[in-house]
Amino acid sequence: MSARSWMKQLQSLPGAVRLIALDLPGHGESDPAPGASVEDYAAVVADFLIALDCGPVVVVGHSLGGSIAIALAARRPALVQGLVLIASCVTLPLVDSVGERLVAYLPGPLRRLFFFSMAKKVLFAPGAPADAIAITMQELRACRPETIAADVRTARAMDLTEQAAALDVPALVLAGSRDRLTTPALAERLSASIRRSRLRIVDGAGHMLPLEAAERVNREIVTFVESLAAPLPASKPDARDRSLSRLLDRLAGFARRLRGAPPPP
Repeated sequence: MSARSWMKQLQSLPGAVRLIALDLPGHGESDPAPGASVEDYAAVVADFLIALDCGPVVVVGHSLGGSIAIALAARRPALVQGLVLIASCVTLPLVDSVGERLVAYLPGPLRRLFFFSMAKKVLFAPGAPADAIAITMQELRACRPETIAADVRTARAMDLTEQAAALDVPALVLAGSRDRLTTPALAERLSASIRRSRLRIVDGAGHMLPLEAAERVNREIVTFVESLAAPLPASKPDARDRSLSRLLDRLAGFARRLRGAPPPP
């Protein structure tokens, strides 16, 4: 989809944070690029941030965009202050669907009709807002067929397990409890992979969280950004620190006695 899929954040959050949404190559108004891997997209976002000279930033990614955000933080950590990963995962489970293989043999118009019919069922929870469904389906129909195909291949081929495990950046993982594409179990695995992450499950929501549950997503983003600006609490010395301190005091006293110096007042 395009930057327009973030309209409910762009409309509601400018007073709290500065928002910049971009069309990835082949999406929206951006021209296609030769490569369409997660790493290729991450390199484009890095160039975008460097050109704007606005980093480090909090990178918010939805679905495949969350995987791109992970790849960006792994490759260019200096550009990333925090991550908000919405309906995302490090890898998709392999599913061998006979029905999907049969669909490949359908004529183009029938295959396209089947795709959009299934997308509507898979992407949304029952009772999703009508405007969220309308915006999403409009965006999908406007997307180039070759871009959709390339993104599906990219999602199936990616495995960011090692990159996520190596991250040292605060992360917020958001998932819908009714998400059938990137399930809550995949979100839990993602959160467990990133050592400084927190997981939030949005009850009753499906895959299209930024549109389906915009108010909750907006609150979570603002709370997360504010937490990054909050001062760290003063840490209390643990038992090892206290033991080391006592040992250093004894050594200092021993040294003073050797020098014949009076003890401190």
